Amino acid sequence: MLRFALIGCGGFSRRYHLPTLLADKDLKIAGIFDPFPTPPVEAIAQQTGAKIVKKIEDLPDADAALVTTPHTLHGGHIAHSVARGWATMVDKPFVMKAAEGDPLVAEVAKRKLVNAVAFNRRLDRGCLRAREIIRAGGIGQVRLVQTVQLGYERAGWFLDPSLGGGGAYTGRATHMADIVPWLIDAKPTRLRSRVRPGPAGGIDRGGFIDLEFPGLECQMACIDDGWHMWDEVRIFGEDGLIELRRPLNMPTGWHMTWQSKRGDAREELVAGPNEGGITTQFLAAVRTGSSVACSFADAMLSVRIIEAAFASGAANAKTIELN
Repeated sequence: MLRFALIGCGGFSRRYHLPTLLADKDLKIAGIFDPFPTPPVEAIAQQTGAKIVKKIEDLPDADAALVTTPHTLHGGHIAHSVARGWATMVDKPFVMKAAEGDPLVAEVAKRKLVNAVAFNRRLDRGCLRAREIIRAGGIGQVRLVQTVQLGYERAGWFLDPSLGGGGAYTGRATHMADIVPWLIDAKPTRLRSRVRPGPAGGIDRGGFIDLEFPGLECQMACIDDGWHMWDEVRIFGEDGLIELRRPLNMPTGWHMTWQSKRGDAREELVAGPNEGGITTQFLAAVRTGSSVACSFADAMLSVRIIEAAFASGAANAKTIELN
């Protein structure tokens, strides 16, 4: 029986992770850390026999943990889980700053603990097929990538800078900062960014990031206006184009279209739901030692990109070199 701890149990946790955990007959939710448990959280505790604690130190012992607390709290909560020797998965973003993440990467390696960041796009069949086509030379040399993300959360802790950390960059662009280098199998060298300021004392309103790779550029638009929760990626090669688009009625699936240089459709893959897939993979890794889609170390590039994007924006779109 795998003993599991929930560090945070908000709406995202209950929607994307909990159904998989509850369906696993060989898993027991031992404890839930939630300083302000709502009736849905209390109902889960009653259903599973889990102990709700308001201090993370009071969590009962476990084998693995899921961290789904507000963004700025991730670093401390991951550190607590790792210090107790638990396999740990965290929702994106991994952490807010590289200075938080580097010690965590070193510590899980030292302790040989399974670790993962829930970047679910790495398991999406459309994204996987796009990556396969690009690696096989299906669109020739990649020259330009464009991403568009519109809309952001409209209420709750996301809008509080002390908890959300930032606006659309933190909650949305972090996905693109992870998936674009993964799709094209390349590491960016530098970036420039323009951040749209928010109200006094509030989060920013997203912005625009120019990300440079050897031989190609990526233009990222990520703002809180427009068609709410729109997501798309266009990858232009010398011999074709790949488009990835998330249907608005699907929270996780991505529709993939591969076109030839002349615009003739070569292949189309309809979006498929994959809710719970990242959780299932993490549980398999804990039990069998299999690989995860995105480890803490893998996620550090996305942390560095978003941190640099905020730094560039604060310095009037200064070019920032990426290590």
